Amino acid sequence: MLIRRVGLAILLTALVGFSPARAADEGACPRAGTLGVSRTVEIDTTGGPGFGMEHYKAYDFLQDKEVVLTFDDGPQKYTTEAVLKALADECVKATFFSIGKMALGYPEIIREVAKAGHTVGTHTWSHKAIAKLKTFDDGKDEIERGISAVHRAVGGPIAPFFRFPTLVDTPEAVAYLGKRNIAIFSTDIDSMDFKPQSADHLVTSLMQKLDKRGKGILLMHDIHKTTAKALPMLIAQLKAKGYKIVHMTAKSPVTTVAAYDQAIEKEAKGLPQIGAERPVSSIVKTIEGTPPAGEASSSSGGEPEGMPTSPPPEAASSAPATSPLPAFPASPSASSPQPPAPAATPPAAPGKQSSTESGKPEGVISDGEKTTAEEQAILPIASPVATVSSIAGVAPAARVSIAAADTSPIKTVSGAAPGATTAAHAVVASDNTDTLGETHPAQPPKSISEKLKETWRFWFGE
Repeated sequence: MLIRRVGLAILLTALVGFSPARAADEGACPRAGTLGVSRTVEIDTTGGPGFGMEHYKAYDFLQDKEVVLTFDDGPQKYTTEAVLKALADECVKATFFSIGKMALGYPEIIREVAKAGHTVGTHTWSHKAIAKLKTFDDGKDEIERGISAVHRAVGGPIAPFFRFPTLVDTPEAVAYLGKRNIAIFSTDIDSMDFKPQSADHLVTSLMQKLDKRGKGILLMHDIHKTTAKALPMLIAQLKAKGYKIVHMTAKSPVTTVAAYDQAIEKEAKGLPQIGAERPVSSIVKTIEGTPPAGEASSSSGGEPEGMPTSPPPEAASSAPATSPLPAFPASPSASSPQPPAPAATPPAAPGKQSSTESGKPEGVISDGEKTTAEEQAILPIASPVATVSSIAGVAPAARVSIAAADTSPIKTVSGAAPGATTAAHAVVASDNTDTLGETHPAQPPKSISEKLKETWRFWFGE
């Protein structure tokens, strides 16, 4: 009998010993067995460099078998949420080029995109083809209103990344974005996911294009159900064929224009300013019945660190009780040119943006069209791209500075660096440092003796 009890205790101890490892495997990224992110590149957007070999051939920073996932036209209910889940399941990061109207229509979703660590860029205010507008002032309004709206909806810094609707630019727009230090993104591989097709067909078509080219920036749309359904299968195919994910980030956030920030306020429809939100659980409390899990867990811990103590009464929102996003980047100086506030346009319902200028039915927005204009020349600029994070599965590394004299368009500071690694590419790893440079105290593991004692007390008492 004693032998059986001792054997049972040893077995339970073994199970207790394995449980932390299992919990860690199911916890935050990186996780064993997931595709993850091979490297993260930091892009210096000074001068408005262009990326995507379909239109801008100056900076091809991807190595063989490297892929960048990008999504346009969102956010959208259900589809963007499904895309986020598929990415999170495999610890993959992507870049989202959001439309201003859509972001203000679903601020809670675009904030989840940003909080998940994905890069948020912009895609105009209402997806109008800038090349088809009567004047460039109209095009500038589309660009700037989109930037201010997405920035407002996210409630924090966004990247100075921009993609033209229908992938068609103009010389005036390219020059303007260059002065604003906003990078322009085309694509290497267009998924054509706006066309009616099955998820299986979409994955097969994309993989055929990718296998033929060997690498590339992929263009998809997070507003389409087919894309959301196909993404888990696409990621599985990428992993099976040995492709690696590259995540694009910006060296500095975009700076909005004050006049446009004011112009889109009427479109915000009561969305509270960043920092004014309180968790729903701190405002609405269940006094009869079973409270939701989120309310029950947050009631004992108080408000998240950094949240205000006395926001205005109208500040109640459905924002989840998580740590707040960083503060807004600084507004332009008084010396910066301030465009006049554009005339307000009635906002369309989220997910039902008008696209009559491109001849598509309402609710269908796509970047699949090709331009017939000559490619716009992008002047070489110093060091637009730098790698800043480690390979998935390896301990996150602290960011280090780059030598200013290095003029290569691609700099690797950690991760799987293309080519030889120099002293400027060295990293210092820390087991307790996350990707944002924050440190967390490590929990000392329990010894076998302690686990045995706990198990024995549980089953047999002192």
